[in-house]
Amino acid sequence: MRRIDMLTYVEIKKMLRKNDTLIIPVGTIEAHGSHLPLGTDVLIPEYIANKIAEKLHALVAPPIYYGVTRSLLGFPGSFAISEETLERIIYEIILSAKRHGLRFFIVINGHGGNITAIRNAARKLWLEHEIPIAIVHWWIYASEITKEEFNQSPAHAGVDETAAILAINEKLVKKELYDESEVELIRNGLEIYPRVGSILIYEPNSGLPIFDVQKAKMWFDKVIEKISNDLASIKERILRKICVGKTPT
Repeated sequence: MRRIDMLTYVEIKKMLRKNDTLIIPVGTIEAHGSHLPLGTDVLIPEYIANKIAEKLHALVAPPIYYGVTRSLLGFPGSFAISEETLERIIYEIILSAKRHGLRFFIVINGHGGNITAIRNAARKLWLEHEIPIAIVHWWIYASEITKEEFNQSPAHAGVDETAAILAINEKLVKKELYDESEVELIRNGLEIYPRVGSILIYEPNSGLPIFDVQKAKMWFDKVIEKISNDLASIKERILRKICVGKTPT
């Protein structure tokens, strides 16, 4: 168990002797078609964080459930906070955690609307406090694997997010409620508020959900392995670099 909200401070104090990293899952609560849960953007980064924590000698923070939702806010159950609010939350969480001796921070992001806020918080933390941070927008980072395994492009509530939730808990995917009328093609140069659908594809006829549990699990295992291996290498290089030249105390 590496979730800090499930542990006592005594256990955390002991774990900090061998664990120098904190992973923060970030998402939002918004519509994901008629077949996926509103918490899709939180469930996926939270699952990834728990899977990679041991290899990265990391603790896992409770997820940040609320994010920057805009065009899908018209769908029932969707929530939104401002970019400024999310940026401040991430900034203050990491600054607070740094006091306990954590040296490296990872944000696993599950929602496109959060990108600017997370990026701004990370830049400020590095420039103002020299706190090293890695950000993973998981669906973007996994896009090549998605194309290789499914021969499809990533999409909102589409092939990749549906596969991830199938791999996490197939009971959360309501295939019987899937409705093709929810599909909307995003066209360059055209913005719509609110969106008329909550399954957003970026190429014609590409990225639609595939309800194959076994294929989903194989794909997601590859995604998690890539993220875990790459972050382990990045962490080692960054910490080695920032420690060079520092006089031990």
